[in-house]
Amino acid sequence: MLRRKASGIRRRSLLTLAAWCLACCWSAAARGEATLLEFIDGENSAAAVAAEESLESSSPLEGEQALQQPLVEPEALVSTPYAPSYNVPFGVDPADQPDHSYGNMPIGWISGPYLRYGVDFVVGEGLLEGGQKLGWGINGGFRQPLAPGLAPGRMFFDFGGGYLSAVGNTHRVLNGVETNAAGVVNPIPVVGAFSVNLTEVKRAGVNLALGWYWGDVVDDRQGDPQLRFATRFGGRVGSVRGRFLQELIVPVTPGSTVRSNYLNTDTFGGLLLGTEAIILKRTYSTCNVLWTADVEFANDWIEFGGFDSGSLGTASLMTGIMLSR
Repeated sequence: MLRRKASGIRRRSLLTLAAWCLACCWSAAARGEATLLEFIDGENSAAAVAAEESLESSSPLEGEQALQQPLVEPEALVSTPYAPSYNVPFGVDPADQPDHSYGNMPIGWISGPYLRYGVDFVVGEGLLEGGQKLGWGINGGFRQPLAPGLAPGRMFFDFGGGYLSAVGNTHRVLNGVETNAAGVVNPIPVVGAFSVNLTEVKRAGVNLALGWYWGDVVDDRQGDPQLRFATRFGGRVGSVRGRFLQELIVPVTPGSTVRSNYLNTDTFGGLLLGTEAIILKRTYSTCNVLWTADVEFANDWIEFGGFDSGSLGTASLMTGIMLSR
């Protein structure tokens, strides 16, 4: 009996203690205390106090008026000028570049395939000594600006080829070779057998040059028609053929023949220097058509074996078109 009574007392004590702990926890949560131990000890930490004050303080966004107010004042916003981050085209100094606008492009707008036709005349007395007359020529090729970093920004390379006819006159008296009726060649040449006139030199070759654009390299489409200038210097190699008129001026033994032994072709090399004016006025949506006027000075070293050798200086005046995007 006494044992049952003691057990009942312990149960009631445990229930009372549990109820008291729950009440303490509920009270600590309501008061914003940090932990149960702090509530039991009656001590409030600095963190608990700060948390309670923050909960009791009013929100900065209370009310409709607070929501309508900007978080940052307009005067606090500092406006910075827009600076386009583009690379200066083809290495040109930024100080030389105007502002880019819609439709502006680097010097590719005056580069592309071209075709020219015109007249030429002999300069000086070289391979063609006199009687110079107007000839004609045609050439074509492709022009491409050099990549950035490889050369100054206004440079381009030009690769092409063409044909030229230079007209003049050079007279020589040449020996001949005699062959008798039996087909035996006489080893002794026939002195002064032919009177030969070189009247035309036909030149076909390919050329490679480096050039330089003058003026503004940026395309200002509002300024059409636009005028630009270019200068190029390079070399040329190819083949030449001479037009010869010959006359036998010595008597020939009956049954024998006399023939000439000079060459009428050669492989040549030379230099060129040209200046070009380029006019652009856009008329097509697919490409730009540029009208060009070109002056070129060239000097080629030629040898017609058995006749003569020397340089052929020519000046050409040509007009044509160039296509670009």
